[in-house]
Amino acid sequence: MRLRNFLGLSFEIAKSSFKLRNEGSYLGIFWYLLNPLLMFVLLLLVFSDRLGNNIPSYPLYLLLGIILFNFFQNTTTESTKIIVGDYGDLIKSINFPREALVFGIALKCVFSHFFEFVLFLAVMIIFGNSLSGIIFYPLILIFFFILALGFSLVLSSLTIYFVDLGNLWIFFIRLVWLATPIFYSIGGQNRLFLANLFNPVYYFITISRELIIYSRLPEPWIILGAVFYSLLSLLLGLLIFNKLKTKFAEML
Repeated sequence: MRLRNFLGLSFEIAKSSFKLRNEGSYLGIFWYLLNPLLMFVLLLLVFSDRLGNNIPSYPLYLLLGIILFNFFQNTTTESTKIIVGDYGDLIKSINFPREALVFGIALKCVFSHFFEFVLFLAVMIIFGNSLSGIIFYPLILIFFFILALGFSLVLSSLTIYFVDLGNLWIFFIRLVWLATPIFYSIGGQNRLFLANLFNPVYYFITISRELIIYSRLPEPWIILGAVFYSLLSLLLGLLIFNKLKTKFAEML
């Protein structure tokens, strides 16, 4: 019963936040497609002849990297504003499981990610790519969701104590974007490869490309790395969030 209530509350938060995002907008859900589409077109025009020459199915390689990174970036960035901004008054006035806020915002980002992934499927069909690898994506997304949720739990709770953490995270995630092989291939760049071993997003982007675009199994260590970082992120997120949440109301 408690789990059902928790999930119900999280879903209502996700639904209301999703509706609020599109309220008064003529384009509605198309705004979710505009950002990845423009980014995709721009990077494709700039890098397809330079960095994409040696990458098979480069347009798909590029677009999948963009939408996966967008999901992680949007989820974690929005988490820094949940408690100190969007739902601060609610926390001070009502007793409810605070984790539902973070889970709800992460769930809302899954809704928006769905539309971006539909865009990716359309591009796959246009380029005549096989859709057989799509069957693996729900499982990939579950673990990717767990990873983003763990980071979001940490960021949302720490932002109360470090108000500038939100701005610092925006700066940091831009650096991660550049370091992650989204519009280029790591190739023989050993330093960049070693750096990405500590980049959880790299594992999920690599797995998704291997299974969905190239229809081949990723190397086992890539799969193990993705699972490891997901579970570690969730564990640390829950530990830190539970330790700090008792003082949320008095810190606001």
